[in-house]
Amino acid sequence: MKNKIFKHTIYFFTLFTILLLLTLIVFLYNQSYPFFIKNDFIKFIFNKTWDASEFSGSFGIFNILLASIFISILACVISLPIAFGTSLFICFYCKKSKTILMWLINILAGIPSIIYGFFGMFIIVKNIEKIFKVSAGESVLAGSIILSIMILPYFVSNLIETIELIKNKYKRDSDALGISKEFFIRKIVLKKLNFSILTGFMISFSRAIGETMAVMMVIGNAPIFPKLLSKAQTIPSLIALEIGMSEVYSEHYYALFASGFVLLILVLIINILLFLINRKRDNYDKI
Repeated sequence: MKNKIFKHTIYFFTLFTILLLLTLIVFLYNQSYPFFIKNDFIKFIFNKTWDASEFSGSFGIFNILLASIFISILACVISLPIAFGTSLFICFYCKKSKTILMWLINILAGIPSIIYGFFGMFIIVKNIEKIFKVSAGESVLAGSIILSIMILPYFVSNLIETIELIKNKYKRDSDALGISKEFFIRKIVLKKLNFSILTGFMISFSRAIGETMAVMMVIGNAPIFPKLLSKAQTIPSLIALEIGMSEVYSEHYYALFASGFVLLILVLIINILLFLINRKRDNYDKI
């Protein structure tokens, strides 16, 4: 009897999680539907002009969507070598303080976004102005740097998990053969980490593309074509800035929900790809 109750409880919470996701999708779709009735979806995606003025309203998220993707990918590229080196150090060269280091890295995931925003405004932005001699340091680069710090724990934890599995599987044999630690890392660990790096990249990208406050404080929030040292605007920052001043049930109001719906679909696609990659990795590990 107790086993059946436990089993059905697990099924209930699993079903609840699935229903929660479906409810979120349906809610955003219903709020976006009035906008898509009047506006073509393809034009909404590829139109480069976002103008919420009452008389000449034009709602296109191409520049904003591109900025969201550009900033997130650049953040992952910056974070990857740091996470890779940190993971190898923790797994192979750090014995006594391994737990402390992991604790410190995990703290990064718990720091409020607004704190990162202040750090970005007064440290990263100011240094970009000095180094590149620009009048305003609010830029794609500033947003990417602050995001690279925020996603570091996700990258590190994913890589450490895989490296530890590889160590448990091969380290005893390599020690018996007298193989050096560095040779083991180069010839075995690096070759086995391909899927894990790609998985960590996609997980970190999904986390980065939804970040709002920290990015909003350092990118300048201009819906223009994103360049490395230019201002830009992401979908989360657009919604956060304009949802409060949009008239309820206006075209502007529904356009913001439509933007959120596009962002959700993008994240879902990434997670589906992540699921397929993990399945392929599992099949690869069985070989």
